[in-house]
Amino acid sequence: MSGNPTYDLASIKAEFKNVNSLRMTGSARQGAVALGFSDQDVVDAIQAITPADFYKSMPPINPTFSAMQDVYKPSFKGVDLYVKFQVLASGQLVLSFKAK
Repeated sequence: MSGNPTYDLASIKAEFKNVNSLRMTGSARQGAVALGFSDQDVVDAIQAITPADFYKSMPPINPTFSAMQDVYKPSFKGVDLYVKFQVLASGQLVLSFKAK
C-alpha cells in the first residue's frame, strides 16, 4: 500500500466527465444502485472528489487485475463513500463504488 495516489486525479475526473464515459464493474454499479445513485450521481460524485479524499493505493485483490488501485473516501449527498479506480490498458475503470 502507498500513501500517494498511483494515478492522476485530474485524469480520472477528465475520463469520467459524463455518463457516456462511465466504465464501472458490475459490483460498482450494484453499489451505486444500492445507494439509490443514478449514473449522473456517480459522475457528479467522481467530479467532487478532492486530493484530500485520497485514502490509499493498493495492489489488486483479484488476480484478474494487475494494475494498482487508488481508493478515495469522499462524501457525496450526505453519504460517506468508498470509491476505487484502476487504470488498465483498455482505459480507466471504477472498480468499487459503495458506502464506506
